[in-house]
Amino acid sequence: MLKAIFRLTEVDKQKILRLREMGVRPPDIARRFGLSEGVVHKIVQTQRAIQQTRMTHSKLSAQREIRPANDVPNEEAS
Repeated sequence: MLKAIFRLTEVDKQKILRLREMGVRPPDIARRFGLSEGVVHKIVQTQRAIQQTRMTHSKLSAQREIRPANDVPNEEAS
């Protein structure tokens, strides 16, 4: 299974995820790419996790940028 996952390009992985989101069944996707259904399932699972992580990261970055200027901790003078 790992060999099959590693031989796919990032573009192929994105295509598989898009097909799945459009409602194409995993057996049909597997046949189209010459994979097993398990590989298709793992790819979809991984790509969704990556997207979720990116969304979370971008939300955290946006929150840091939005912080008001008065929230910046003051440096104490010695």
